[in-house]
Amino acid sequence: MTSQTPSTVPSTVPSTLSSVLSSLKKYEYLLASRSNTLVALETSVCACFIIAALLGNFLVLWIVYKNRNLRTIPNQFVVSLALADILMAAICAPPCLSVLISGRRTFGEFVCQLQGFAIASLACVSLLTMTLVAVNRYFLIVRPQQYQRLFTPKKTKIMIVAVWIFSCCEPLPYLLSGHRYQYHAGKVFCFQVLEVDFFTLLGYVYVVVPIFVLTSCYYTVFKMLREHQARIRSLRKSNNKSSTRRVSIEDINVTRTLFLTVCGFLICWIPISIVDFIGFGQGTWELSRQVYLMYTFLGQLSTTLNPFIYGVMNKTFRDEYKVMLCSCNLCSRKRNETLDSDSSQQTRINLRQECCM
Repeated sequence: MTSQTPSTVPSTVPSTLSSVLSSLKKYEYLLASRSNTLVALETSVCACFIIAALLGNFLVLWIVYKNRNLRTIPNQFVVSLALADILMAAICAPPCLSVLISGRRTFGEFVCQLQGFAIASLACVSLLTMTLVAVNRYFLIVRPQQYQRLFTPKKTKIMIVAVWIFSCCEPLPYLLSGHRYQYHAGKVFCFQVLEVDFFTLLGYVYVVVPIFVLTSCYYTVFKMLREHQARIRSLRKSNNKSSTRRVSIEDINVTRTLFLTVCGFLICWIPISIVDFIGFGQGTWELSRQVYLMYTFLGQLSTTLNPFIYGVMNKTFRDEYKVMLCSCNLCSRKRNETLDSDSSQQTRINLRQECCM
């Protein structure tokens, strides 16, 4: 049975919370009174993001699994990001889709709390993994003597596991303080309550500190790369051979690719944080429903970007994408041509085995 926000607020509820609950009621009305065209449009956008996130990130995992050359230290971080995006699309997005289809809250309190916990944890996994990537690139480019010692395959796996454990602990102070996630009909998912206290703002420390660290690391990395390229050009002009350590083209390309994943993530999540801070500043939810829905869609968009970035920036991933697409097309044509001339059951079985190898 669907739990609904009561139309009247008990007298024991603080006045600030009472005003927040009242401000949320209007979004329930706006959600329920949408036109059929708007329902179809919003539902289609949400569904497309879910499908793109699942297919794209599963494809990344499959390519890394099938190609041993891609099982590198940077791609361990890529796998971690893909897993976080898959879980975000599989756990957090479907309840949003059901709300957009039905025009009302369709899930109970357990799903609400699970959704709020998963969103906070998985967003933290993505951000902390990207911060770890920035630190990895910093040591590779700026402090190469220490890189091999710090970033072995085993140590990298331990770091990634630690990030996941730490991220799953991020929502615990909020929950253990007695707070619970609250359904927001504008955002169509469950979010933390709009109260300015230590526990509600603590989660944003997990945002500000990593962003500062990764910004500092990438600033230093790209500054070092510019200086390195300037030295190389100077040596070429003077025909002087030097023992200056050369940064490989592959390392530079990987660094740029991983930096673009950070840019894509921040482009989506900085507006989300701004909307939240506006809410905390106002003490109520007063922005338009379209703003809050765009907030949700930006979060979903962030789960779909990385596979496209790898395809555009990384030649190995791009080649693997082409191979898989060509294989699908060839198998489809071969299946159609063969089945036209031979419809036996054994032929069907042989084709299925060939195309799935």
